[in-house]
Amino acid sequence: MEAISTDFSIYVTIMNQVTNDFIIVSQSNNHGTYNPQSLPTTIIHKDQISFTLQGSILTGSEGKVTYEEEGTGKRITFAFKCPRIDNNSLSIPLNNTSCDITYYGSNQFIEWNPHGTNWGPSNNFPKRGHPLHALFVISS
Repeated sequence: MEAISTDFSIYVTIMNQVTNDFIIVSQSNNHGTYNPQSLPTTIIHKDQISFTLQGSILTGSEGKVTYEEEGTGKRITFAFKCPRIDNNSLSIPLNNTSCDITYYGSNQFIEWNPHGTNWGPSNNFPKRGHPLHALFVISS
């Protein structure tokens, strides 16, 4: 019999595959606690950042973070939710950059491969189950 997970956290990785850096503008959480508490201030070009929004069994986790493309003032917001009761969610509610954003989700950790094929279809994630592992890829 498989153990039921009580981890309602979201494990987020944001990969920057473009030549510009992105600087943090804001972070918010409706449910859960960020780890680290202050998110990485910069997503350097051709690099990635990772953080966790730790959720509780009572409320789950829900938050968003906004980064600004250095030199342009244009912003991207990454939103994520792994609630106790309701559907999981990954979205990009704001993207006024010229970059494309692709996201992937899974209920288990998956190491990224160069083509992203091991994450399954892009812009797809499990509607239920926890924890939620999220990968956002910024590309041109």
